[in-house]
Amino acid sequence: MSEQISVEDAFRAMVIFLDRYYDRGGGVDTLGDILSAISQTIWADGSPNDPAQWQDWLDAIKEAKK
Repeated sequence: MSEQISVEDAFRAMVIFLDRYYDRGGGVDTLGDILSAISQTIWADGSPNDPAQWQDWLDAIKEAKK
């Protein structure tokens, strides 16, 4: 995804992403757990440690831009 989004849309996307993470049952996780899941330290292609998080992020961006 190479398109640009506004700072406001990026912030909204972050809120949407975290809210959905919480709704899926991640609410008991610590910030460290969330950061570990989205960190890009395992895979050579730079995808998040939990690959499903990338699609969740893209979905949050789409929602924020509406």
